[in-house]
Amino acid sequence: MVLDRKKIFMPNIKKKRLNPFIGVLCLAVFGVVNVCSAAQNVANAASVGVDLLPHKAVYSLDLKASHQGAINNMNGHIVYDWTSDCKGWVVKNELDMNVAYSNGQSIQMALRFSTWEAQDGSRYRFAVHQGDSVSGPSNFLGRALRDEAKDIVTVDITAPEQKTAELKNALFPTAFLSEIISAAQTGKMTINYPVFDGTTELEAFNVSAVILPVEAKSIFPEMEELNAWRVFLAFYEQKDGSTVPVQEQSLLLYENGVVTEIELDFGNFTVAGDLIEFEATKKPVCE
Repeated sequence: MVLDRKKIFMPNIKKKRLNPFIGVLCLAVFGVVNVCSAAQNVANAASVGVDLLPHKAVYSLDLKASHQGAINNMNGHIVYDWTSDCKGWVVKNELDMNVAYSNGQSIQMALRFSTWEAQDGSRYRFAVHQGDSVSGPSNFLGRALRDEAKDIVTVDITAPEQKTAELKNALFPTAFLSEIISAAQTGKMTINYPVFDGTTELEAFNVSAVILPVEAKSIFPEMEELNAWRVFLAFYEQKDGSTVPVQEQSLLLYENGVVTEIELDFGNFTVAGDLIEFEATKKPVCE
């Protein structure tokens, strides 16, 4: 069956942000954001006891809500792998979704997202492979380099076409995750940062996080007796007067960096995800 794009709702992968782990997801409107370097932020996070756990996780995805009845059903999964190589953090993220529409049509969407982030916040590499059963694949590779003297991040797309942009200084994903946990541990309820993760090629987002402590129980022993928070994230374009988020997410986040519940708002429908498989992996022995 040939699908007519004009007759079905297609989540915009670039604007709706299929990556559910930007660091890791609000209701606050951005004003002026004070930006520190990622290296300083990570150091500050470590000073208050942020100890991220390398792990592999699998999440099941199911339809939570369909606005105006556009979606009959959806299912999918996320595979998330977070490790360290002593000099940086390595993340592999896979997302697959099957969406059935009320008019009988369906679509399959996929994202493959791999990154390496220097622990000192100076460099970042990313590879994105995304697509759907209607428009086909879209792949690109890139890197980002922080220039502290100029207070900018230079982003280069290296394939399939070379592109370059200079962004205002922004955090990379794991540094942002550390900032969320650090803020939560010190009792802060809101933080605002510009974040670059590469899923939209040359674009960074202003991200607002609302952090609420919760009493959570997990079936996985690695999360026993750990503090947890419900984190609400809103992503805003970096444009003057941009007050409406392009996407919102919520996470149940533990202090070791593990997420056990996810909620993704794609506009026409909302997806809920639960952690169903978990494996803690060993930290590397670093000299």
